[in-house]
This record gives sequence, C-alpha cells and structure tokens, in this order.
Amino acid sequence: MLFRSEQEAEFISEEILAGKGAIGRNWEDFAVLFRTNGQSRKLELAMRERKIPYRMVGAQSFYDRREVRDVLAYAQLLAAPDADVPLLRVINAPNRGIGQTTAVLATDWSREHQQSVWQALCDPEFTDTLGPKARSAIQDFVALIAGAKNRIEIAKENPATVLEGMLKEMEYLPWLERSCKTESERQQRGEGIHNLIDSLRKHVEKGKKLQSFLDDSALASEREDDDLEKKQGATLITLHASKGLEFPIVFLVGLEEGFLPHSRSIVEGTKDEERRLLYVGITRAQDLLTMTYCSKRIKWGEEHACQVSSFIPELDDEFLTHTSYDAILGAEASTEELDDFFGNLKGLLGDV
Repeated sequence: MLFRSEQEAEFISEEILAGKGAIGRNWEDFAVLFRTNGQSRKLELAMRERKIPYRMVGAQSFYDRREVRDVLAYAQLLAAPDADVPLLRVINAPNRGIGQTTAVLATDWSREHQQSVWQALCDPEFTDTLGPKARSAIQDFVALIAGAKNRIEIAKENPATVLEGMLKEMEYLPWLERSCKTESERQQRGEGIHNLIDSLRKHVEKGKKLQSFLDDSALASEREDDDLEKKQGATLITLHASKGLEFPIVFLVGLEEGFLPHSRSIVEGTKDEERRLLYVGITRAQDLLTMTYCSKRIKWGEEHACQVSSFIPELDDEFLTHTSYDAILGAEASTEELDDFFGNLKGLLGDV
C-alpha cells in the first residue's frame, strides 16, 4: 500500500479505530510492526492524537527519550509554569548555575508557603536567602520562561517558534550533544528535538492549542510491564521482538529500501537475513495483513524520495491486493461498510 509519510501513521490509526468500532475488536488484536526505532514516532503521535491506547515492545518510546522529555517539560512551562515536576526536571538543564541544593531549598520554601516552585523562584523573599550567583541564575531562568510565555500569550507567536528560539538561546542541543558518545546518538538527539517541534508547529497550524498538544503527548502514568499479556492497547513492536508472537490484525510498515532491507544489510551483504525478517513479520498476522511503503518521507524538514523495497516484487501477487492512499480515499463505500456504519448508528441511537 503506497503512501506519503504524513499519511502512513494516520491511515493505520484510523484503520485501528474503525476496526475497533465496526467489528468489535479489542485494542490488543492490532499490532504495528516496524524495522527501526525511529519509525515509531509518527505512529505514537497519531495514536495519542486519537486516544488509542498502545504498548511499545522492543523499542524505546519516542516520548521516553531524554531530549523529548526535556523539551516537553519546557513546553509545559510555557503553558503553565506552576507545574512543579517539569520545572524541576529542566531547572538546570542545560547547566545554568541552579544546583541540586538550590532546587531543594526552592521546593522546601514552596511547601512551607503553600506555593508552587515557580512562585518561590519569583518570590524576592526566597531569592534573597540565596547567594548572588544562585540568585542571578534564578532571575535569568525566570526571565527566560516569562519572556517566552509572553511571546505566546501577548504577541501571539507560534509556540513552536518560541520554544525553538528558547532552546537555541540556552544552547540546549550543544549542551546535550556533549554527553553523546557517538555521532549517531548526536544525530538522533537533534532529530528528536526537530521532530517534536515540527509536530507542535503542525498541531498549532491546525488551530489547536499548546495545552492540547501536551495532553496528546502526555507520558503514560503506568510503568511498562515485562509481561506483554498484562499490557493494554494496540501493540507497536519491532520485527525482531515480534518473533514467536501472533496478532489477528497486523500492519507492517516502511517496506522501503533502507528500512527493509535495512541500508546496513545492503552494504554488508546480509539481505538474506532481512528477507527472513520480513517473513517473520508477514507470518505474525492471523487474519489480516497490511503492508505499507511511502513514496516520500520528510527528514530534518526536507522531503526525500523513497524506493520501494526490493522484497515486494518477490511476493506472490495471487495473495496480494495493491492499492494507494489516494485510491482508498476516492473509493465508494461498499455495501458491507455501509451496513456496518448504519448498524453502529442504530446501536448508538438505541442507547439514547
């Protein structure tokens, strides 16, 4: 199934919603399989926007990455600086001279005076108890957040633009990169920040608010359980982690050269291993399998053409139906789909 990159995750999420509602499937009946960790970001975002519960297996959630948590914490401060948890997370990230001792003093002061930590930092009675360096650092931090917040609320600037400018002003990425051990890690950190800000910008351009973006991106309160059976929601899982598992409805995404087969296998001559990995993915589906690939993907804000996986021509067309996103949108609803729709509508009206 052919897509543009911005459509792939949205289509899959909509299909999961439709399958859940129309045919009464459980969330756990759906699985989305992908080759690399980076492919999960748009899937997670699309599912969060649609309030689809999901469980991540075999890969770190995009929203659990350090830079993503930090940037979301700063975004939360721009929406509501009285939130103590995000404030304490980034109060000294990057290093700005507000150490752990000062943070503890601010927290203790806020509790004693029944204030938020932000109110304590803005309170001269508290800052006057500190040394000159710590006091100056706090004043600079407060001015940074308050100034950025005013640009959003008073000047009506796009929160994504404000957040991006604030991160550059404090040199957050260069500070983060200094702790990276490899060039690949540095690139991943930078891409994570870019992708998050780009998602916020698109969210706001749709007429939505910063707080709704934060609500969509809110980190799950429940900790991940090692036992897959105890987790709730659709499954986002790497191909490697899917071995031995089966799901009624499977979406296998990113069948493009560079993803599957992975670019490294092409260089190292290990495409046969990638072919076996594709076989693993295909055989995870019990009832229905949808395989997708994109004609174009966006990386670092630029659009790049994609080449369909060389494995697809090897598949037997007798068992395949080829289509595209545009064709799906342009197709008329089938009698079965209309019956399902009106049947669900009658059910809803019957409950009124």
